[in-house]
Amino acid sequence: MKYPRDAGLQRTLERFGLSPDALLGHGGEALVYALDAKRVLRVHHAGTTAETVEARRALLTELAAGAQHVPFSIPEVLDTSKVEDRIATIERRLPGRPAMRVLEELRGEARAELLRAHLDAAARIGDLPLERPWFGDLLRDPPIRTHTSRAYLNERAAHSLAAAGPGFEKIDPAALARALPEPEQRSLVHLDAFTGNMLACGETISAVLDFGVVAIAGDRRLDPLAAAVYLASEITPCATPADRAVAAEWLAEAGLAPFYEPARRWLAGFWSTARDDLALHRWCRSVLLG
Repeated sequence: MKYPRDAGLQRTLERFGLSPDALLGHGGEALVYALDAKRVLRVHHAGTTAETVEARRALLTELAAGAQHVPFSIPEVLDTSKVEDRIATIERRLPGRPAMRVLEELRGEARAELLRAHLDAAARIGDLPLERPWFGDLLRDPPIRTHTSRAYLNERAAHSLAAAGPGFEKIDPAALARALPEPEQRSLVHLDAFTGNMLACGETISAVLDFGVVAIAGDRRLDPLAAAVYLASEITPCATPADRAVAAEWLAEAGLAPFYEPARRWLAGFWSTARDDLALHRWCRSVLLG
């Protein structure tokens, strides 16, 4: 792996005595490096504000108060540093390997068991404690917050579709929102709980990662629905038709099958703004525009 060309990232790694080979993973908000056996260094992308990092830390602290209610670990921020214009957080290193990598290695019933565990974990995210008097964005600035779930889903989809590029202006965000049910209460929704954001030990999910700017107070059913939707090949390249069949069976048993297609369409609208992710944007176009 070549040394990063990003000067701010390079100086941050030098400050902590790390090389690029220590990289564990990366996403839309940060790169994560192994600091030692018990800690990781999360280097937030350039432009991330101190307010955003602090809001994420506060949310994780709030969720940690009920971590005993879920069968997996969640991130814990131990310290925050700033190296020139880059913000880095030292966090507890969680057990397991990325579930997507483990999925690539498994076959047969073991693979199906991991997929069911993945969906189970997504369904349990809503057990983490969250008290909000509104539906909407937890960490975005500025946020969208409303009195009903459907109103939030409508406004958020409209915001994304407006920035999605040619063709998406034909899609009615209100219709996407109306197709999904109104929940009886507000819960934590990760909204990005795909296999790349979970860790696994064998066929068991050991940790859920990357509670980030897309997290919302909303309908907890969205997380297992999204986990099934994200098994699309454009999002999870190693996923197969058999994997999607396992997910469909899980959704049917959970009574969520009728909401799969509405969730798929709303999520395509939600992610349609991600024009720099060519595979994801292509998936959004295929779902909504054919």
